[in-house]
Amino acid sequence: MDDTSDSQDSFTRRQIAAGGAVGLAGLAGGCLGSIQNVLGLASASQVSLRVVAPPVDWDRRANAIAGRLVSRLEDVGIDTRFPLLPPKQFREQVLYRRDFDVYVGTMPVGRDPDFLRPLLRSTHTNDIGWQNPFGFTDKTLDERFGDQRRQSASRRTETVRDILRTIANEQPFVPIATDSAIAAVRSDVADAFDGWQRGPLRDPLWLLGIDPVGGAEPRQALRVTTKNDLPTEQLNPLVPWISEFDPTTSLLYDPLARRYDGAIRPWLAREWSTDGDELTVTLRPGLRWHDDEPLTAEDVRFTYRFVSDTSLGSSDADYPAPRFRRQASLVDEVDVLGPRRARMHIDSSAAVAPTALTVPLLPKHVWESRTGVTDTRAGLTRAVTHANTNPVGSGPLTLRSQQRERSLRFGRFDQHPINRDDGSELADRFGPLAFSELEVLVTPSDLNMVEFLEAGEADVTVPHLDNELVSRIESQESLSLATSPSRTLYHVGFNARRRPLHTPDFRRAVAHLLNKAHIAETIFGGYARPRTVPVHDESWIPDDLKWNGGDPEVPFAGVEDDLNHERAREHFRSAGYSYADGGQLVY
Repeated sequence: MDDTSDSQDSFTRRQIAAGGAVGLAGLAGGCLGSIQNVLGLASASQVSLRVVAPPVDWDRRANAIAGRLVSRLEDVGIDTRFPLLPPKQFREQVLYRRDFDVYVGTMPVGRDPDFLRPLLRSTHTNDIGWQNPFGFTDKTLDERFGDQRRQSASRRTETVRDILRTIANEQPFVPIATDSAIAAVRSDVADAFDGWQRGPLRDPLWLLGIDPVGGAEPRQALRVTTKNDLPTEQLNPLVPWISEFDPTTSLLYDPLARRYDGAIRPWLAREWSTDGDELTVTLRPGLRWHDDEPLTAEDVRFTYRFVSDTSLGSSDADYPAPRFRRQASLVDEVDVLGPRRARMHIDSSAAVAPTALTVPLLPKHVWESRTGVTDTRAGLTRAVTHANTNPVGSGPLTLRSQQRERSLRFGRFDQHPINRDDGSELADRFGPLAFSELEVLVTPSDLNMVEFLEAGEADVTVPHLDNELVSRIESQESLSLATSPSRTLYHVGFNARRRPLHTPDFRRAVAHLLNKAHIAETIFGGYARPRTVPVHDESWIPDDLKWNGGDPEVPFAGVEDDLNHERAREHFRSAGYSYADGGQLVY
């Protein structure tokens, strides 16, 4: 199912819609403690959890979900701490140090279910970023992840459905909902451009797809507000991101192919062909890096080798990049056939292979010196820890200036294929850019982002506005509302490295505490879609796991949003835990 099918597609001046049995693990988790108590070998200890979430001014929805979860955990006798972490500390603890019991946050969901492989594969439990932050292990699932890469058509679909059934049963994390992408646009700016509704707002190509109305000249500058100051501090495309909207890779660094108009299509590649396990790519003519060096097939070979091992063989171990590793791992080797031709040896079926082409290309002459190991334990080299504040990419925009925690200014890169009037299908579809400059302004909050537009100090917000601002935007003639579905998944993450979260029965008992439908309706104001599994395309989801007004695998232990305390507690008893006289859940 196409992502845009969920969009609210009205279009007015002020609204634009873009397109059982307890096993050994359970015994270790709970029953063993009970046996010890009976024998007088140990005293019962109350189950304690630390739930981390961002503060209200960064993500009110994640904070509210966490608050509701904490309240429910306390209702069932769990001692719960609820520290609020600033965004940078939250990313550090969750994506790098894995220093959490439970967290509530967001993550980007891939279009192809192969994205689940690094997310949950056992071999990635000690890696960083979105490489198994949950510490989840299941060897059978690991094998299925490998199988689906080599399968096509109905056979792959059935394997993916088996994977989703295992994920739903094990609950390494609880999918809650995907939110709607919401942005505000000044009405005069909305009226000056066509194409706001052409695709999902958080798609990398959103702002590249707008065109001046009536063939007018491009606007001099487009001013965008955001509360995320991370890009003003580092512009490294290999650093993990927490949503699918990333200006670094969408504006500065380009891949061989991008997904648009429903398929993966040539971008920097002019074309490609397949022959068995070989994929031959031909680059577009005249490609340049932002420093005017030529972009060649040697850069293609370097990129895939570098992302697979950022130490380039200089260390005893490989140090793959924490981002884009999945796509690069589909490529065993790259042969240079000429300045503009490269042959890739692919380790996947034809159904999966095109995703290998979505890795952003890196200039060899800039990145090949960034191979020094900076953190052996975390598996990091300078390629990942370098801030890259002077980026040299090949994207449609170049960085012109940067003020830490304040702003970024980009300029149009005239040598990019979409900015060249060469009659190519890419230039016809996207070019030229509708603006000569893009200015990104950092503000403290969602409300401030909208206030900048109201004051005429900015033109559009990033598509991450809180739904509580929708009525304010719709009430003003000077502002227009843009919405679309997103691939940002709000979820509850468990650290399976820690007791009692290492047992699926305990994780499932926690999942039963949340009413996803009520969360989507109240916390998100209807601007969200509840999720049972972490994929969006309905064709992958088995019928027994599809949303049916509730979660068929871990239904809410209550009625409407009133928790049935005894029913909820019974889930924890079934997981092997017991209750003390004072109502505390104990080991």
